Amino acid sequence: MRRSTVAVLAALLSLTAIGYSQPPTLLLTPQRLKRLKRDRERQTVRWTDFETRVQTVPDSPERGFELALYYAVTGDQARGREAVKWAIEHPCELRQVALVRNWIGVGQEAIKPCGYIGNGSPVSARNSLFLILAFGGNTNFETFWRQSVLPNLEANVLSDPKQLYAACEFLMAYRTAERADLREDAAHFFSNLPTEFLLSLKPDKAEHPDWMTHIAALALVAMDPNLQGSQFLQGWAMEDRQMIREGPGVAYELLWADPYLPGVGYQNLDPWVYDPDAGRLFARTDWTPEACWISISKASVENEHCPANWQNATAKFGHLMLIPMTGECAELPQRNGNEFTILWKLPATQLITFSSAQEHHTAQADPAGMIQLGANVRGKACLPREGKR
Repeated sequence: MRRSTVAVLAALLSLTAIGYSQPPTLLLTPQRLKRLKRDRERQTVRWTDFETRVQTVPDSPERGFELALYYAVTGDQARGREAVKWAIEHPCELRQVALVRNWIGVGQEAIKPCGYIGNGSPVSARNSLFLILAFGGNTNFETFWRQSVLPNLEANVLSDPKQLYAACEFLMAYRTAERADLREDAAHFFSNLPTEFLLSLKPDKAEHPDWMTHIAALALVAMDPNLQGSQFLQGWAMEDRQMIREGPGVAYELLWADPYLPGVGYQNLDPWVYDPDAGRLFARTDWTPEACWISISKASVENEHCPANWQNATAKFGHLMLIPMTGECAELPQRNGNEFTILWKLPATQLITFSSAQEHHTAQADPAGMIQLGANVRGKACLPREGKR
């Protein structure tokens, strides 16, 4: 509900001057703010597109965020006051209200966010953290993160870029405020995440991503640009054809798209990624829009542009051979040292036996019924005698 006009005017009149009591801390690191100011000085395309939006779209749903960002870069007092007015009138836009408070530096008496109870999603966790960091409060989020946010993120992040984006903002803000990296609780998941995110995109979405998918990719790179997967993701996300030129994504494009970060041609990425703990595989035959793309998890098997019988025959994705286990044994083809094999179509946790270097081994399928075999495995992989189907 909007504050009354009288209350808004009274709050604004109390602001004889706006400005930081200390530098902004939410998302705008000194390095990032320096880059944004350089964009303004150089009148880059991203800056001019953003400035045009600020000047021409007063009813933007991201208006508070856009005005606060404009003020942070330019110090324009008129735009800063406009941002404060917007935040006073939209107290339940929690993320934007927190950014206005933090980036413009107005007193707590001017902006009063509405109450909020989180539900454990990355979006609600991000909003709660932003409010605490902007207005004060307890930032002890570790237990809430482990018990609620992280399980939610691991279950939904690859299907919902909005949640992924919120998680990136949450983790970066928390790391800055508390000098602690919550990703350490799931190090393997987060180290794989940039590659999984890229390969989880269906061919048409990888070719023409929506703006939130694009922005989530840029934020994921910014969270840890040193990961090898981040460098491939940066190569994809920074393609000129993907630049957001209009709409609500323009301010995010300016904030996160960093041309100074190293990027590697994503076409050089071996086009598959497998997580045995989660029981999840993404793979595609190549990087063309018509590529055969598959997703295998304990929840479903999906494909696009694949042959009708692909599930019943050996399929090759880059250096991966995917072999369906349709009988008691599966023949393992000859492989080079850099080729990998995954057996699938097994029951979850099914045991199989195989040989390598004259030794016999037993392995257990993951929750989706897949097993990755080592490069030195040869001959056949079979169900144990007691496990015949």
